[in-house]
Amino acid sequence: MTDFLMVHEAGQGAWFWNRVWGCMTAPAEHPPCLYTPRNASQFYLLNLPGHGSDEEGDTGEVRLEECIQAITRAVERRGLRDLVLVGHGVGGMLALQAAPLLAVPPKRLALIAGIVPENRRNALAWYPREVRRHFSSRLHLSKLWGRDIRLPRSIITRYLCNGMEPREITRALGFFGPLPTRMMEAKVSLDSANLPCPVSYVVLDQDRMLPPAVQLRMARRIPGIDITHLNSCHQAALHRPDELADILLGLA
Repeated sequence: MTDFLMVHEAGQGAWFWNRVWGCMTAPAEHPPCLYTPRNASQFYLLNLPGHGSDEEGDTGEVRLEECIQAITRAVERRGLRDLVLVGHGVGGMLALQAAPLLAVPPKRLALIAGIVPENRRNALAWYPREVRRHFSSRLHLSKLWGRDIRLPRSIITRYLCNGMEPREITRALGFFGPLPTRMMEAKVSLDSANLPCPVSYVVLDQDRMLPPAVQLRMARRIPGIDITHLNSCHQAALHRPDELADILLGLA
């Protein structure tokens, strides 16, 4: 039996995984056969500090260390074993940092267009110029007025949800929360040669937030990594939930 811990992208929340969770936990037959073995035991959809139900706090001041500790605490408190640790975008960067700290290493890390840090660079360094420019222009005002930064509809539509049906984009827009600016500015490095478990990387081939060439360049920094492709935008769990669920169940 395999447990899954799902870590969402910056500025999002556990809601991102809802459709994938449904696909992964739904019985293969209807009515379900009670004797049919299951590939998975627990699915824990984590809300990072300052995200989801906690986004009314000061999300902009959430620290990298807080988010890493949230992952390790969730594994310990829920008794997750035989674990596949899944991270999306910045959540992938956090999962890579958390895995070596676990008392029992995961059996696998799964990065969905995950950021693989290098050379004391921050997460923002990997994003398109327009996104970085928007972030920089809003950051000064955010610090001046004490308000959190949120991605505007234009950035979400063009870079995160491109290729999705307009109605699906509209449904998703209200769920995007404030960005953890302090965490995204933190400079991070990774000893990619000494990770405690195998790593799988899902390249999202329609992604404009982290273009496929950028994803591949990051993924290949990890020795022995297993690379899979999915024809999806950055919001793969909304765009291609069935296919993403099948990939993740294949890791169980």
